Amino acid sequence: MSEDRKGISLFHLAIGAGVLAVAAVGVAALVPRSRWAAAGDAMKGALEWPVISAVAVWATSLFSETPRAPQFNDLRPYDDF
Repeated sequence: MSEDRKGISLFHLAIGAGVLAVAAVGVAALVPRSRWAAAGDAMKGALEWPVISAVAVWATSLFSETPRAPQFNDLRPYDDF
């Protein structure tokens, strides 16, 4: 009998992380520093826009919060059938 597993195995996650790492090193090696500097300047300029900066602050707050269990605070009266 084969065991059916649901979800992603750690092996597949490791392979994906390795592929992403190789791609990042390849891009970093092939793109000249002047283009990286130009891209950085463009990102700094975009962060001055209110919407972009708000999204950036929201995205960073997602990483700083610890996961919590769902809280149910339903104060509606019970339905009578």
